[in-house]
Amino acid sequence: MRKLIKLVFSVFFIAFLLSPFFIGDHGANPEEYASKFEIENGSFLEIDGHKTFYIDFNSQSEDTILLLHGFGGSATNWLEAIPPLSEEGYRVVAVDLKGFGFSEKRVDEDYSHPSQVDFLDSFVENLELKNITLVGHSLGGNVATMYYQEYPEKVEKLVLVSSALMEQKDEDTLRTNALKILDYPILREYVRIVLKFSFDDGRVNHLLGSAVYDFENTNLQEPLFLDPTMFLGWEYVAIKMSSSSYLNVLQDDVSSINVPVLIIWGEEDTWVPVSRGESLDGRIEDSSLELIENVGHLPMLEKPEEFVNILIDNI
Repeated sequence: MRKLIKLVFSVFFIAFLLSPFFIGDHGANPEEYASKFEIENGSFLEIDGHKTFYIDFNSQSEDTILLLHGFGGSATNWLEAIPPLSEEGYRVVAVDLKGFGFSEKRVDEDYSHPSQVDFLDSFVENLELKNITLVGHSLGGNVATMYYQEYPEKVEKLVLVSSALMEQKDEDTLRTNALKILDYPILREYVRIVLKFSFDDGRVNHLLGSAVYDFENTNLQEPLFLDPTMFLGWEYVAIKMSSSSYLNVLQDDVSSINVPVLIIWGEEDTWVPVSRGESLDGRIEDSSLELIENVGHLPMLEKPEEFVNILIDNI
């Protein structure tokens, strides 16, 4: 009897250990999902072996506005801003960074910000973008700043929109190592299951609601806003980004930036407070800060017309 109990316990223990591998990954294929929408000038391009979605208006112009979305965002976040900007004579390009939006999502891929910078430069070179005004929202602001620091000769102006810049290294070694461990194959599968069952529609809507000031009157319909958790492989992207977050710290202080910098912030931003924008404005020599009233963390979605007017007037 004791042997039987041990055998049953062993079987259940092994089954528990292996259970994540039997819970299949599922979700929408990003490229197939994109085909549901008629996104003007939206298309796919292979960048460094990655199927990448981007939007490209007024491609004959040599003056470029390149738009980078934030965490959980996509190129489509800029849909209402792109046409009026292109009407001003700019080539306006929005791209899904690796692992975001309609771009493909891989299990074993580097999604750190330095890797995104390399990816972005391949994109810039592939499209032969020139005279770039680089606009980065939230996470995209950190990638944009890091790109400028790596390739200062390719950026004429920098626009930081409610940007979450990582300026200080996390000194908590225990936490950093714990995040690295998340990417161990077996543990990663357990984390994937937790993420899969944690982020239902209600959770996503709650997070989105906390990002905007006036949820009821903000257009967040597809494809303007895409729920990132609907896509196949999104959990692996989130895990990889967390485990490599220690790599995302800017190498140089923002005070060393020597191109014009426009800083745009929503006055009611609870995700990245206005004080962060004010701090940047105080430390960057050639900068200006524009605040938008009754707006939270997503100015280009909450008040697209005012956002575009500020951008046009200041670049």
